[in-house]
Amino acid sequence: MSTDDLIGWVFGLLAIALLVCWPVLPGTRRFTAFKTFPPFRAWAARPHPDAAVAVQAGRRIDLSPSDTDAANAMVVVRTAWGNQHSREWNPSLQVSRPLVPLVSVDGVPASWGWGTTKLTLPPGEHLIAVTSSHSRCYKTVNLERGQRIDLDYTSVIGASAHRHYEAGNQAYDLTRFRERRRGPGSTGWYFLIVLGGMALMGGATAAALANPSGFSSAIGNTAVIGAIAVGLGVGVAVIAGSLAKQARLRRVMVADAPADRDPQGLRILDADAPERIAPAPGWAGLGLHLRFMIDAYPPEVLAALAGGGKLSVMQRWRAIRIGEPEAPGCRPWVPAPEVFVDGKAVRASWTRMWLQLQPGEHELVVRVAVPHRQIGPHTVVDLDRAVFRRTIHLTAGETREEVLTAEITAVPRLDRLELAEYRARLR
Repeated sequence: MSTDDLIGWVFGLLAIALLVCWPVLPGTRRFTAFKTFPPFRAWAARPHPDAAVAVQAGRRIDLSPSDTDAANAMVVVRTAWGNQHSREWNPSLQVSRPLVPLVSVDGVPASWGWGTTKLTLPPGEHLIAVTSSHSRCYKTVNLERGQRIDLDYTSVIGASAHRHYEAGNQAYDLTRFRERRRGPGSTGWYFLIVLGGMALMGGATAAALANPSGFSSAIGNTAVIGAIAVGLGVGVAVIAGSLAKQARLRRVMVADAPADRDPQGLRILDADAPERIAPAPGWAGLGLHLRFMIDAYPPEVLAALAGGGKLSVMQRWRAIRIGEPEAPGCRPWVPAPEVFVDGKAVRASWTRMWLQLQPGEHELVVRVAVPHRQIGPHTVVDLDRAVFRRTIHLTAGETREEVLTAEITAVPRLDRLELAEYRARLR
């Protein structure tokens, strides 16, 4: 082997080593698509002071595959941030809305910040949500004793992050909340196939360089044809999977008639691809999509959160990236909405919901609740426009949809666990 060949082998092996190891190399983690470390150190994940369940949170938590609780269940939520899509990258120096992720369980906060959260929960059904400047991401989990579920949340940071408050608002959806996959396909079958194809082509090239005379052209042709077949196969599989998903979304399921006339049996639908449900014969459906959005902090609030005075260069950069110049003493959160149908309370949440009612007229009332534990003697509270009241007419066999958005102004204090201001406008 000549010196040139040896140099080529060395650089080739170094390139392969960099390709495999770069996500864990110091200084290169920021190039990963799923960053569980905080963009700024003070915003690492930590338990929320209002948490009502057992919670551990931090940048790193020791989690082994056998880390379970025999009497309870466990949910692990990884809150991460990613990069803007290369085709949508639009640099902006505008201050973003507050984007710090907040993990909640059944409408009560458990942790906030970027990192890993471990929740120990009793068996049964629970609503796990991650909110930032909006309330889009949530999952309903049914837990058994000793079970563990891992959930991954990721979004972008910056002024454009709020545009992903609903799926389909942008050409590329950069906000996700889904269960972590396990096994060989957890990395992604597409990535594994591509990596395998690269290894096959690399091996064939190495064999040709090592022994040009003994390398059969048939082997080379087979490798090239195999690579083309893999590419075409992946494309066909992606198209087939997309068609199957669209067919599932078009499918309509007929619900069973409620056991009684109490409108408590509501269903929480998927956040981004809600199921299509038809009411039982003789019944009508009511679909509710309740969501909230957190207002950006005005300049005077940013100055107060920065300790007073003009923002430093670093504080200004934090406000642009995550909406806060400094981590406040109070981490705002929005309680579950209060919903009443004909005067009866419905166990609602900031989600997509569906329930069945008798055909005819019904009175629907939706009200934004107050986070009482964050309200102090000097907190300015304004809920004059925080109530939606309407008489609706439901037709048998049809579903009426109501979409309501609560615009929330929640101004924290820097030095205490209470809000300076809390306003809600429901529209």
